[in-house]
Amino acid sequence: MSGPDLLLLGQVTIDHVVPAVPAPWEAKMGGNAIYSAAGARLWLDPARIGVTLRIGTGFPFDVEAMLRGAGIGHVHCRAVDLPHITEWIVYETDGSRRCLPKNAGLTHIGSEGDPGDTDTYLDYLLTFSPEAADVPAAWLPAKAAHLNNQVRDRTPQSLAALRGKAGYISVDPSPFVARGLDAPGLAAALPGADAVMPSEMESAHIAAGDWRGAARALASAGFAEAIIKRGAQSVILAHGGGTSEVPVPPVEVVDVTGAGDSFGGAYCACRMLGLDPVEAARRAIVAAGMVIGCSGADAALALDPDEAGRRLQGMS
Repeated sequence: MSGPDLLLLGQVTIDHVVPAVPAPWEAKMGGNAIYSAAGARLWLDPARIGVTLRIGTGFPFDVEAMLRGAGIGHVHCRAVDLPHITEWIVYETDGSRRCLPKNAGLTHIGSEGDPGDTDTYLDYLLTFSPEAADVPAAWLPAKAAHLNNQVRDRTPQSLAALRGKAGYISVDPSPFVARGLDAPGLAAALPGADAVMPSEMESAHIAAGDWRGAARALASAGFAEAIIKRGAQSVILAHGGGTSEVPVPPVEVVDVTGAGDSFGGAYCACRMLGLDPVEAARRAIVAAGMVIGCSGADAALALDPDEAGRRLQGMS
């Protein structure tokens, strides 16, 4: 088997999802690497996707079997001799959520908009964040790589290591990094990234209400493509000296977990295939919409690419 064309680096987690209203809940497999793979495979032959993960002790899921069942045959898991990271994901009735470390000894992380006391959590999370050195040598060079949200200095380290070994690199920046930096600071922190995809929360301080201006500022700072994800609102995209606003059609929302991650995987896959940034964003919006219409990583990995194509036609 030849190496994959698209590399996805990110975490896999054990998620205890607590709904906003009383309902049964259970431990589920989650993590940005899994959801980015779910988005990418809607537009790219899954045999061309490679996923790099780190797995701790007590991980109750067969992640390799699940990915292979979705057609993703290139899976590399590095063992970590620590209890695998487990999180409570607590939803509120307004759609917001809080991520709380469940493992013993980890401190409260607060809400997505208020990280709180995070040092212990970030150190632990870093242990489960794959780096470029984890990618099998036989997988390189690759046509493209997407770096999911990674904490501390893991992303710039991976960017440096993959420079010249991946033809196109996109980054979903960590909120713990992005929220403390202006556009030039973020570009300096992520050298070598072709595209950056912050969420609304991660770029609000740059935008100050002017989302097109924020995208232009990121592009001017050094990113060839700046894509701002804004949930149910239109995606703002800056590239080639201009800006675009790509509408997000209404969809039924079952579980918003993984929306941004699936967008990132789909966008990078489509750019690797040669589609222009606006078309890549349209397809990434479709992927995110399908993911939030189901619940759980297993359901996301089972989504139908043909349905993605039909939804794309419906956006025209």
